[in-house]
Amino acid sequence: MAPSLGFWEATSKDQPAKMHDPALDGLPSRNILYIDAYDSFSYNVVAMLEEVLKATVSVLRIDSSWPNGNMVDYLQHFEAIVLGPGPGDPHIPQDVGIMRDIWTLDDRDLLPIFGICLGFQSLCLHHGASIRRLPFPIHGQVRRVQTIQKDIFQGVQSLDVTLYHSLYAEMKSNTTDDGHGLLDGFVAKDLSLLAWLSVEQDSGVYPVQIPMAVRHTQKPFWAVQFHPESCKSDRRACSDLLKRWWDAALCYNKLNGRGSHSSIPIASPRLSSEMPFISDICRTMLDWSESTSNKSSFRTFATQSLEAETIWEALNSPGSAAVLFKSNGRYSILSVPSDNTWRLEYYAQNERLSLEKSPAASEDKLAGNHQAIIEDGLSVSRFWNTLRFLMDAKKVVMGDNKVPFWAGFLGYVSYEMGLASIACPKSHEQDFLGAHASSGADRLFKDPADVSLLWTERSVVVDHHTGRVTIQSTRATDDVAHGWLDETLLSLQKLATTDAITEVESLAADEQFLDQILEQGVVRFPDRHIYQSQFDACRAQLLAGESYELCLTCETTVTLPSADSDGDRKEFPWKLYRRLQKHNPASFSAYANLGKLKIASSSPECFLNWDRHSMLEMKPMKGTVRKTKDMTLEKACSILGATKEMAENLMIADLIRHDLYGICGSGGVHVEKLLEVEDHGRVFQMITHVVGQVDPERPGFAVHNMPHLGSSGMSAYGLTALQQCLPPGSMTGAPKERSCLHLSSIENRKRGVYSGAMGFLDLGGGGSFSVLIRTAFTCADDDDTYQVWRVGAGGAVTILSTAEGEWEEMLTKLRTVLGAFVPLGCGPSKAA
Repeated sequence: MAPSLGFWEATSKDQPAKMHDPALDGLPSRNILYIDAYDSFSYNVVAMLEEVLKATVSVLRIDSSWPNGNMVDYLQHFEAIVLGPGPGDPHIPQDVGIMRDIWTLDDRDLLPIFGICLGFQSLCLHHGASIRRLPFPIHGQVRRVQTIQKDIFQGVQSLDVTLYHSLYAEMKSNTTDDGHGLLDGFVAKDLSLLAWLSVEQDSGVYPVQIPMAVRHTQKPFWAVQFHPESCKSDRRACSDLLKRWWDAALCYNKLNGRGSHSSIPIASPRLSSEMPFISDICRTMLDWSESTSNKSSFRTFATQSLEAETIWEALNSPGSAAVLFKSNGRYSILSVPSDNTWRLEYYAQNERLSLEKSPAASEDKLAGNHQAIIEDGLSVSRFWNTLRFLMDAKKVVMGDNKVPFWAGFLGYVSYEMGLASIACPKSHEQDFLGAHASSGADRLFKDPADVSLLWTERSVVVDHHTGRVTIQSTRATDDVAHGWLDETLLSLQKLATTDAITEVESLAADEQFLDQILEQGVVRFPDRHIYQSQFDACRAQLLAGESYELCLTCETTVTLPSADSDGDRKEFPWKLYRRLQKHNPASFSAYANLGKLKIASSSPECFLNWDRHSMLEMKPMKGTVRKTKDMTLEKACSILGATKEMAENLMIADLIRHDLYGICGSGGVHVEKLLEVEDHGRVFQMITHVVGQVDPERPGFAVHNMPHLGSSGMSAYGLTALQQCLPPGSMTGAPKERSCLHLSSIENRKRGVYSGAMGFLDLGGGGSFSVLIRTAFTCADDDDTYQVWRVGAGGAVTILSTAEGEWEEMLTKLRTVLGAFVPLGCGPSKAA
């Protein structure tokens, strides 16, 4: 028989349970083992355990092997185990993995256990409960649960908690004459009920009680169906129940002579001096960036009359490799070519990295200056390590502190690059690798590289709040009298005084030029019937507990004839971008000409920002209302305050908290804004703002053993955050890994640029990336007869979604981009 838990029963029902045993003071740090089921909220749980209980948490994933092949010996290091939430079904061995091993422990080896969601279901299933599907899954919804006001719920009658589950443990209860469930019965053999949720039946007279918390009658096992770590769960009440469980766990160990033998060592990040052998392609990058010094020299002036686009046109020739990126609605960063401008491209599926000196920089490919270097067999992880190495080796320590970018890379990372970096169970590796392969033999256009970044020594930054223009360069030869910095300053000051009439006439000519091409465009919209079947497939996965929400997206193509002359062909993408900015101005607008790829983006959504010191932030958007004459902000708030809309955003809010906790560690993340509605041009959007603080002494679990994190500055942490947080959670759903796996199968295409991220990597340590939504891109060659522009749009499918509603939301988002493809004064282009 298991050791007794009598210390709980000895507590009078009129007396609160003991929250703290002074005899436990002064003991070494306590250890908890967390079993991670590849959930996108795991690090939120870990952080809560460490923040609330002041314990040290170690993490094993469900498909791990027990260290040294000996579970019992390994568990002697811990005071308790927490079985985490996750997707899937506790009946399926691969979904719970080593959780099942815990239940095989002999009585003499028992240690306290706390299960959450999937961990709760695993406990109930093992002890005889039937695990069934809910008629309507409860995902991202806040509900009030009732308790017995005893045990870990001592003195708590009810509490608000967030639920994420499609399955439930069927409760064995009788019904009294007045129609209320008899709540003092067992849920399953040897389990007693601690908390429950009453849910109305569709056709029944009585409400159904769903177990929300249980406890084993003899063994030190507790579990809850809800998520105490969610940012919408009652933090104080959930913290208190965890403290009560922890005190009970420590008392159990004390009464039964059990204690951890020693602390579990936590791996330290590898320092830059431990970087593996430098490859030839790394040496090439260093050679090609030799003229980049550790100082960014600059000149500034103020103007209210000069647009960033006008400056871009003055400093970049048509068709040259260049990027313009607006960050947070305030700063526009413009690349300017130099003799040593070069670009890298990486293809994750082929593990190929290529470097190319920009033709614009070398003036003429035939002049002998153009170079291309290719390295095959470079894994995704090694690619990120290569970037970290270069950013650290070429660190810039001095520049204009009033701007976020001094020098470095400008460009994008694709959605598929994010997929290639996601941690997945061993049982899913082959399926996951194949899920984002080429989309089929009927592909009519080329897919872009998964990463394309432009090395930028010279740049201009425009501060739209103050009108301040910063001209800067890391080339020492540019910072001399009458050098490039001085000459560019004079030319831009002169440009600022140019007669505005000339600018107006130029824009009018551009509109006429665009209309002549756009009038011949053919638009191919998504098929409504296919969308319906994809929506149904998403819903089936939600019902099965495979996901809480799935961001289903579609692709629209616009086929246009190319302009007649070579010059007009090169200028068309830029002029299309300028029209898009007029049609749908956005905080993260961007234009890129990167080889064959052209991007025109008017994204309103921040993916990831980081400063040069210690701060990381993410601002996901979920919940959209189209702006009309009758739609006010107040009305939009009312609409987006519905359960469905709030749940969409909350699920991603919890997901990105997990992402940031993985980098920043416990105590390093807080929510600035939660579920707030903002005006974003043609739509109202619900946003959440989460901030993380990096502390090298307190790394998160996602960055243990990551190279370069011992180096000074934020560039390595920022790059690692970018690697770990891709693809953007607002474009995947949650849990991210399982959601991406199903979306790849359901959508059956590569998203490419769409759903990826675009921005800059600053050699000074900072970075900023948008989510590539409200974006059009093409991979057409300049000499192709036709150009195919691809535009993605979509929305989160939840259990409360309807196919009609999601289809209309997708079209609302699509219109913000397609409007730029409509000739002025005309109807839409022809539909295929």
